[in-house]
Amino acid sequence: MSQEDPNQSPRQGMFAGRRVSVVSQEARARGNVAGCISGKVYRDGDIISARQLMLMQRLLPREQLEQLFQSNWLQQRLARGMALERGDVQLVLSKAREQGANWCEWLGDRINLANPQTLIDWVLLPVYSWWESLFDEAIPSWRASLIEFETQARQLRIKAQFWRQANDADPQLVAHELAEVARRQVDTEIAMAELARKLGVISEQARHAWPNWHQGVAVLLADGKLDGFSPVPLALISLWEPLIKLDEDASAADAVQHWLHERSLCQAQDHFYWQGS
Repeated sequence: MSQEDPNQSPRQGMFAGRRVSVVSQEARARGNVAGCISGKVYRDGDIISARQLMLMQRLLPREQLEQLFQSNWLQQRLARGMALERGDVQLVLSKAREQGANWCEWLGDRINLANPQTLIDWVLLPVYSWWESLFDEAIPSWRASLIEFETQARQLRIKAQFWRQANDADPQLVAHELAEVARRQVDTEIAMAELARKLGVISEQARHAWPNWHQGVAVLLADGKLDGFSPVPLALISLWEPLIKLDEDASAADAVQHWLHERSLCQAQDHFYWQGS
């Protein structure tokens, strides 16, 4: 097991587009869960610096740059607020040059699970979300739709602000556009509220099925131990067995990575390891 320190420093991410037009549900369906993500999103979230973006725009063909923006690897970093470092950019450029059409599948991170917050961010939270989805097969679709509606709501607010500041436009046109935005905002809020209600019902069921979840997180952050989560759901026993052996079994981290990858909760090239202080 590697003893390298990945020096991870998660930052708070933002998902704030500045486009006046509203992206349709159909257009967003072409992307991953978070939709067709642009470089602007990664810039706003401090995942990619302006200099890094300019470098990759210069050295990568447009198609490969778009593949990178839609890749699970980069979206994984966006979700965790992990900024690209110099070595990450070098990895992107080398894999894009060497690996052909599926080059993004060769991207991965090194994750030290000895850090409690890292263990929570990279393992426990994705696992909890996956386990929660077992309560209803529609949950992933509900979550994706909620993200889409939240994005549309932000874009509608931007569009409304645009028309309110359009002092040189025809007043009748402005009034028409603002009325249309208001109508769509109502529809979007209703849809979001219904999805939030459905997901809230599932969350309540999950809370009763695993009542020690929040206690487990608190104990882990305070003492670095997983004892507080017990008993864990039966569906997670095969993960928990290697998880509790991370500090004593060199193969346990590989078993955790294998379990996560089988359920699309990490990348094939992600490397988990344990390096205590």
